[in-house]
Amino acid sequence: MKSRIQRGFTLIEVMVALTIIAIALAALSRSLGLSVLNQSGLEERIMATMVAENELIKRQLTPDVARESKQTISFMNLEWETELLKEQTLIPGIYKTEIQVRRAKQAEISARLVTIMGEK
Repeated sequence: MKSRIQRGFTLIEVMVALTIIAIALAALSRSLGLSVLNQSGLEERIMATMVAENELIKRQLTPDVARESKQTISFMNLEWETELLKEQTLIPGIYKTEIQVRRAKQAEISARLVTIMGEK
């Protein structure tokens, strides 16, 4: 009898290797998709926080100017809705001020900042 030396891979081995690679690539693709989605959400929260900070600074610098508690603001080519909530604290003349920011016509709040403000 002659002994045969086997070289290369069998069809089964190749199919198993391709299955493992396909599963790994599918997992990687899903991971990258979630990463892009998280990046987009993070970008929106950062811009909403900037809008909230700007609005709070405007109110601190010009407290005498009457402003609506709800406003629509254009920032970075996007429309944002802000809502200001004031609540009296135990100290007279000091208010807890909360500003909520969301994209226009969306229900979910993108950013919320709270500060303490006083009257002049």
